[in-house]
Amino acid sequence: MISLQTTTAATSSAAEVMSDYLAAAKRGDWDAAFGYFAEDLTVHIPGESAFAGDHRGRDAAIEYINAIRNHFMNGEIELEVVDMLASEERVALLVAERFFGDDLPITIRRANVYRIRGGEIVEISIFEADQYVVDAMIGEIRAAA
Repeated sequence: MISLQTTTAATSSAAEVMSDYLAAAKRGDWDAAFGYFAEDLTVHIPGESAFAGDHRGRDAAIEYINAIRNHFMNGEIELEVVDMLASEERVALLVAERFFGDDLPITIRRANVYRIRGGEIVEISIFEADQYVVDAMIGEIRAAA
């Protein structure tokens, strides 16, 4: 006999948490998306930009994401999830992000690895396919801020 059970945040699988996080972000509900971030979240941002390094806390992650979103406010950011690989506590997203602004679109390919605990995202590690392009783009964002 199959038993149906309501899933709560504490018992959600890592893939379910990530799917819910992505759905909230895709519909523009950033408050809901950021609600999946643990208070003690750690974000590892690669490269040589002013954003590079290890950042701790939900607010630091939100500041990074909002800086990029605000820079492209008059344009559009398109996220394509190429693949999702999931284990019990980690999800790796292979993504292509397209940033539309005043110049030609910039496409960034990356792998983001999320560690999930208790229904929350507790760690994000970003791996860029072309770090030079990302550093140039983020350098412009930080300079404009």
